[in-house]
Order: sequence, then C-alpha cells, then structure tokens
Amino acid sequence: MADDCMPMHDVETVEEGTLSIAAVDFFPVSVTSDGEFRGTEADLMKKFAAQNCLLVNVIPVDFAGAIPAVDSGRADVAIGGFYRTAERNKVVGLSDPIYLDRLGIISKEGLTTVDSLEGKKIGTVDGYLWTPDAKESFGSDVTVYPSNIEMKADLENGRIDVALDSYGGALFLFKDSDFTVEVLAADERIATTNEPAQIGFPFTLGNNSLGTALNDSIGGWQKDETLVDTLVEYGMPTDILEVGEPRLL
Repeated sequence: MADDCMPMHDVETVEEGTLSIAAVDFFPVSVTSDGEFRGTEADLMKKFAAQNCLLVNVIPVDFAGAIPAVDSGRADVAIGGFYRTAERNKVVGLSDPIYLDRLGIISKEGLTTVDSLEGKKIGTVDGYLWTPDAKESFGSDVTVYPSNIEMKADLENGRIDVALDSYGGALFLFKDSDFTVEVLAADERIATTNEPAQIGFPFTLGNNSLGTALNDSIGGWQKDETLVDTLVEYGMPTDILEVGEPRLL
C-alpha cells in the first residue's frame, strides 16, 4: 500500500492495516481454488480494501466455517453470498444489502414451476434458504450437496434430474452447458420464491467503523454503477440489484 494512500474511513481490523476475508469458494461470487482471488464479492472486497488503504488477507473457508471465522475474530468480514437473517445478526454484523438471491431451477427441459419438480430427482446445496422447504416438499427425492460444484457434476452425469441454485450463480455456472436456467415461479411451498433473500457482508459484531465503511462503499457503488459493472463482468443479471429496503429474514 502506497505511503500516501488516503483512506475513506479509519477502519478497525483484526490485524492493523489488513482486511482479513473469510472467503467461500463459491462461483461466481468468490473464487479461491485456482490461485486468483476473484468473483463478484471478491472484487468488491478488493475495491473496499483499496478505498481504505488496507492489504487483503484471504482465509479460504467452507460455508459452515465462514461465520464462525468472523465471530471468533479470525476474519473481519465474510463473503460467499450470505443471507441477511435475524439469527445471523445475533453473532455478526450485517452490511446493507448488495443484491437479491433469487431461486434458479436448472434442467434440460426448461422447467419453471414447483409442480414440475414432482417425480424428479432434485439437487440443492446445504445452507441455501430454500433447502429446508425443498426437503419438506419432496422428501427423499432431494439430495443435498456441500457445494454447487458437486451438484453440477451429478446433474451432468444424470444422477439428478434438476438442480436448485442461486439464479445469478447458476447462469454463470451453466453458461456453456446444455442446461437451461430459469427463475422458479412463486409458490408458497418454497417461501423464498415469494420473498428472495437479501445478500450482505457479514462483519465483526460491534465493529461500527467497519460497518459504516462497508455501507458507505455499498452506497457509492450503487450510485456509480460499480455494482452493475461487477455483475455484468461475471455474466449475472443486474435486476437483482433492486433490493428494496433493508430487511432481515
């Protein structure tokens, strides 16, 4: 970091002068597995660090380990498409919403409804907001995967017939495949089809300097179209930026 760097904010971090990021390997949000730290949220975190004259320390974690890494003080912030929920907000702070996580359905037939899932072998991912509803509705027909990478492999190999994934992420993951990605139509059996989750950055609970800085950056990125440009770069739809007022699930 240049000696003459002027930070937008005086941000307190776990390690002085460094932003420690608990990053899930989750295409296209955060990519940590091939040597280059990139993705929609990864790129935004690098911009945030630069705006505040901070070095970046990437801590690769799985979904289950990301929030504990922040809660325990190992990391300042987590990325990986984390929902803004009241339960999560008990242990970590949550930034203002960045975008929505709409439920996508991936199939060869171009399926779009919950009814069309009847009799299908369905894949979804552990930790997704809709996974409990899918399991309740379709029982043993649902296979839950640790990540969308394993789910994609089983879909391509015919072990499952259809996959449920984040719509934006699925567009990126399946862009060169024979599968069709659609938004699952609203249905009371899958609650998130009626009210998509808002995604934010989990950060150290009580670190007001970090929370204020994150929210200021997000507001700036909304105004100068940094968020639009970032999503477009990774082939994601920009209408998911229409987040509405902040809310917790």
